[in-house]
Amino acid sequence: MERWTDKLIVVTGASRGIGKAIVAELAKYPVKIVGLARNIEGLQGIADGLKSLPGKMYPIKCDLTNESDILKAFEWIDTELGQGVSVLINNAGTLIKSKILDGDIEDWKHMYDLNVIALTVCCRECHKSMTKYGITDGHVININSTAGHTMLPLPGHKLYNSTKTAVTYLTEGYRHELIAAGVKTKVTSISPGRVWTSESPKAEQLVAMKPERVASMVIVALTTPSDVVIAELTVLSVGETLQSYPQSLIK
Repeated sequence: MERWTDKLIVVTGASRGIGKAIVAELAKYPVKIVGLARNIEGLQGIADGLKSLPGKMYPIKCDLTNESDILKAFEWIDTELGQGVSVLINNAGTLIKSKILDGDIEDWKHMYDLNVIALTVCCRECHKSMTKYGITDGHVININSTAGHTMLPLPGHKLYNSTKTAVTYLTEGYRHELIAAGVKTKVTSISPGRVWTSESPKAEQLVAMKPERVASMVIVALTTPSDVVIAELTVLSVGETLQSYPQSLIK
């Protein structure tokens, strides 16, 4: 991690869950972390709790479903910190159970706005920042999901499934565009299986990893040699399968 000393890292969805764990892991190193989320009180609490660590966190209130909020956040980084973004970790995302057959279009829009559009806008603005400051060795990490590669078994998860599949293709597409532009920014997709959170139903906590496990994979991706990129890193709990099936089909 020495190569990232004093560099600027942006983490979206940083106030809880995987994002909070990523910020805590990064703060073990002397880096600057800008945490974006709507919950500014939660962000500030995290920043206060990390003051004894080498890393410094800057909490920024940002509704990632609002493009203007994202633009303001990157503008703040430019004007207040005066340096470009070296690492972007697109972590913000949501799962709303909503069937295709009778679901609410507002739920569908919200999932796409946060899981897909916000990620894409952040990728765009990160590239602009890197270009402005001449950063040629940056890294963008998209926190994806095994749902971006396989079909989830429950009917109400299909829209979420489709947003994460979009992330899979956008990650590779971003990599294509950067290469076509002659840019060597690394782009990584990290796809965890089921992750335990305080909001998870008890039935889904039986085989699930802690958010800290995903955070540790971010460090793995960031510490690869300069001529190597982990394009896709899929991480499962022991006892979990990549493709899951309804229990009624498992004999």
